[in-house]
Amino acid sequence: MRNNPKLLLYILMLSSLGINTPLSIIGIISEISQFFNTSIAISGLYVSSFTFTIAIFGLFTPMIFSRFERKTTFVSILSIFAVSNFIIMFTNDILVASFFRILSAAFYPAFISIALTVCEEIAPEGEKQDYITRILLGISVGSIVGLPITTALGTIFGYQIAMSWIFAFNFLTLLLIILFFPRIPGKYENNELPFSALKSREFILASLGIIMMPIGASIVYNYLPYFLQNVSHIYTYKLSVFLFIYGLFSIFGTWLGGKLIVINDKITLIVFQIVCALVFVSLYFSADYLILVLILILIFGILDGMGYNLIQYIETSVLSDNLELANGIFLSILNGGIAIGIAIGGFLVDGLGVMSIFVFGTIFLILALVLLFYMIYILKINLKYS
Repeated sequence: MRNNPKLLLYILMLSSLGINTPLSIIGIISEISQFFNTSIAISGLYVSSFTFTIAIFGLFTPMIFSRFERKTTFVSILSIFAVSNFIIMFTNDILVASFFRILSAAFYPAFISIALTVCEEIAPEGEKQDYITRILLGISVGSIVGLPITTALGTIFGYQIAMSWIFAFNFLTLLLIILFFPRIPGKYENNELPFSALKSREFILASLGIIMMPIGASIVYNYLPYFLQNVSHIYTYKLSVFLFIYGLFSIFGTWLGGKLIVINDKITLIVFQIVCALVFVSLYFSADYLILVLILILIFGILDGMGYNLIQYIETSVLSDNLELANGIFLSILNGGIAIGIAIGGFLVDGLGVMSIFVFGTIFLILALVLLFYMIYILKINLKYS
């Protein structure tokens, strides 16, 4: 390809970061409630509708868009995001805002999936995993850096100003794609799902194993602020600063995961579950020791970031002949696991207390360990770098 692959990579990375910023409004639920004059519960549903939509549409929209020319697809989806966020910014009807939030989320899996596929296609020999990692970093940074920016703008200036920067970033990446991205033909001529691959024992076990990872991590991650406030007694700005540092460690973890997969994928997949489970067990037994707790949480931040790479790697290994479908399922499993983990964690905190999140987070990681060990060492499934 005559175009500079590094330039295309960074455009796709920024675009992935941009379309992930709508997730960052979780930090301004109170402002959303005030702006739309609704309850916190309804505002929470409005916020979470984005994630639930990704989990559902990730199963088929990447396949639908896989046959179309890449630049046209990227421009179309980013245009939908820009228009949707522009309307969301000005409407005061939460039903209208919800419709356009769900509409944009429906196209999110197609964009990310095809961006990951294009990165594999344009990457120089030996750099494919590094290119994939950069897109996953874009997703991670969009949530982690976007959260404090959106929260600050929302709490100081209000909901509409917070939405304006999200619209502006989406529009900027749309212009970058229009101006600098080349025309790249689609890859697949038909959009039929490969049912034989989806019914295979390898695919089923792999999917069951890796969905346990975001469930276990989400049970803990989403209730860490509650744990830090009620057990470790960290409040206000100190909590915000620490969670931002956690996010930076998570970004590093995403980069590290990509490197470790290339070095030794099997060991990385297995050791990840063991180390993460040990961190959860240690947090359970060391809750009274603040410095140790903070160190363990930062280690979990690195592991949490690594999870993006591991889940995507396994799916593209078991569905190596259909990368758009594999990447779409990766997004569905990731977001579906997060949603399930949030729900389970809520019931645990209400019924058994906040310390129970570490127990059940460990249980789900042990289940992931057993399934992945069986898949890798007993079934001897083919992995991309083995």
